[in-house]
Amino acid sequence: MQSFPAPPPSTGETLRSPSPIVLALGCYTDATHGEGLKTISVDPETGAIGVLASYPVKNAIYQALSPDRKFMVSCAEGGLASFSVDGCDLKPLHAVDLGATPCHVSLCADGSAAYWTDYLGGRCGSVEIAPGGAFGEVRVWAHEGSGPNKPRQDRAHCHEAVPSPRGGGAFYVVDLGLDRIFLYPDGRATPTAPAGAGPRHLVFSDDGKTGFLVFELGNLVSSFRVRDDGSLDFVDAKPTLPPGDTGRGANGDLAAAIRFSPDGRRIVVSNRGENSLVSFPFDGGSLALGTCARSLLPGSWPRDFLFVSDTLAVAAMERSGDVMTLRYDPESGVFSVVSVLGGFFRPVAFTKL
Repeated sequence: MQSFPAPPPSTGETLRSPSPIVLALGCYTDATHGEGLKTISVDPETGAIGVLASYPVKNAIYQALSPDRKFMVSCAEGGLASFSVDGCDLKPLHAVDLGATPCHVSLCADGSAAYWTDYLGGRCGSVEIAPGGAFGEVRVWAHEGSGPNKPRQDRAHCHEAVPSPRGGGAFYVVDLGLDRIFLYPDGRATPTAPAGAGPRHLVFSDDGKTGFLVFELGNLVSSFRVRDDGSLDFVDAKPTLPPGDTGRGANGDLAAAIRFSPDGRRIVVSNRGENSLVSFPFDGGSLALGTCARSLLPGSWPRDFLFVSDTLAVAAMERSGDVMTLRYDPESGVFSVVSVLGGFFRPVAFTKL
C-alpha cells in the first residue's frame, strides 16, 4: 500500500456563496497524474466549481462517507484508505491492503464496516472499521464462472457492494460478469435477466422494500421488490437508449450510474457513449417505469453524477476530463448545464462531505 503525505495547498477559486457545497472527487491515476483524490466546491447559487485540494491517492475511484461525517473511506491502489473529515480538509488515518484495487466501496448504516468489490479479480468482501476510522478484520469472497457476453463476461466481475437496507451486516454484490446479485455473508445469488446484460449498480428506496438496477452492457434499467429474506423479485425493465438504439458493446454505449431523484419520484441513469442523463418516472405501487426524459451532455463519458441539492447535480465526464454542474427540473426530469470545469484526469465518482 502507498503512504499518504499531507496534501498540497488548496488551488480552488473563491466562490460567491458563503456556504459552498464540498465534495470528494475520485479519479483514476497514471505515471503523470498521481493525485487521484480531490476536494471540490460547488456554489449552490451559481453552480461555479472550484478545486480545493488534491491528495496523492492512486486510483481513488470511489469513496464513502461515515454516517457521523467524521471520516471517509476511499478506494486506493492495493486496498482501502480512510481519512478524517473536517469541513473541506481530509487527513490520512489508516490503510488496509486487500491485494487488489477496489472499484467500489460503501459503508454500513452505523459505519462499522466497509463493503468493497474488485472488478478485475472477481472478488468482494467486508472490512471492520473502528469508530475512529481504523480498519480491522478483512473477509473476502471470490466468484467463479463467466457469462455469454464476451469478452466483457469472460469471468466474474464484481462491480458494486452495497449494504442491505435491512441491516444485520448483510450486503449485496452486483457481478457484471456472471449476471447475478449475491447477498452476503450467506452468498445466496439472484440471477438477472436478460442473460448477457451485465448488471452494474443498484439502489434501494428509503423504506428498503423496492429498488432499481442498471445494466451496463444491455443499457437497461429494471425495478424490483425486496422480499423479507432479502431475495429480489424483478418487476419491470426499460431501455436507457432511444428506440432502435441497442448500443454498441464495449466501444459504444454503456450505462453507468444510477440514482434516485431528490424527491424520490424518478430514477436517473447516466449513459456513456450517448453522453446523456435519462430520468424515468415510476409508479410507487406497481413499480412500472414511465417514459424517460433525456438530457444530452457536452463532453464525453458521464461515469457518475450526484444530486447536491433538490435542483442541482454534478456530473463527472471521464474521457473529456470535465466536471459540470447541472440544473434539474423535478417536473420534467430534464437537466441543463450550468457550469463546466475542465482539466481533470479521468474523474469518475462523487461523495458529498
